[in-house]
Amino acid sequence: MQLNGVTLVDRFNRPSVNGKVAVRTLFINDGKFIDPYDVSACTIFAKLSNASPSSIVDVDDGLIKSDATSVVLMNFEISGDPNNVTTDSGAHTGVDPYVTSKRMLPPTADHPQWNPAYVPGPQASGIYRVGVGDYVAVLDGDVGLSGGYNIRYPFNGGITVANTASSVQDYIDVWTVKLSVDSEYQLFINNFSLYNDTFTTITEPLLITTRNRLLNKKLRYGEKVDLKITTDITVQNSTLPEETKNILKDYPITNPKIMVKKVNDDSVNQEAWTPRWGVDQDATTTTDNTILYSFDTDDAGNLGAGTYFITAKYSYLTQDFVTPPYYFTIT
Repeated sequence: MQLNGVTLVDRFNRPSVNGKVAVRTLFINDGKFIDPYDVSACTIFAKLSNASPSSIVDVDDGLIKSDATSVVLMNFEISGDPNNVTTDSGAHTGVDPYVTSKRMLPPTADHPQWNPAYVPGPQASGIYRVGVGDYVAVLDGDVGLSGGYNIRYPFNGGITVANTASSVQDYIDVWTVKLSVDSEYQLFINNFSLYNDTFTTITEPLLITTRNRLLNKKLRYGEKVDLKITTDITVQNSTLPEETKNILKDYPITNPKIMVKKVNDDSVNQEAWTPRWGVDQDATTTTDNTILYSFDTDDAGNLGAGTYFITAKYSYLTQDFVTPPYYFTIT
């Protein structure tokens, strides 16, 4: 994924200890992505030392133990400026209106926006909202990253934690979240691993081919679905060992773009197709290099029922690829 134009490595794409790792989580309720009432922190621990939740979770309130400070490897919190009186950006206190559901959504006159743009550096220890229910912290092993840790401390009375999640091992990321205004804070625990850099050398130019396939062929008017384009990567160099080929195929595709056009039945009196939008649209990718594009068949930019086609552009290593048009219908 990209954050403010900076390319990040997803947690499942074998991130290295020196890379910028997207420690990302998505919140779902009743089958829909939702923004929690308040996202408080994302705390990193070593998995080996904390294989059992009881090692860090307090049995009384279900939050991180007060004596877990010594084993916190890194902590990310909300970037609210408590001193900016001009815009009343406020500090993140977890009390209305200084909660993420009020200050990380599009700003209003009563509730200016927090969520500053991500800029890499030692200070970039915030949590960023990149979509509905979609939050990410950036574990950057290339800088001397540090973050504030305020759990179990009085407001603004916490400590600074220097990032020590910098070795090849398994980790857990613990999200402290309040799902609704009437609920209590609770923990959500995920896993990720850091790996050695996969340096490799080759003795000839790479022969790369890619093959794509659209999985959605028939849509119904009124649906809002992700159009899915799979990507298979083949390294054709016969002289390369299989382990080198596998390392190369593990690299993610980047900069995916989508163009959707409708095929006009009357191509005599009008153009053969009509673009849904005038420019390429940003798309996202999964860890297996499947391109996803959210397509709302009832959106004003769509052109009703009929035959459409979609093309995708993306980059892989030093090459740029464009797929052939894939046709689908809306009935």
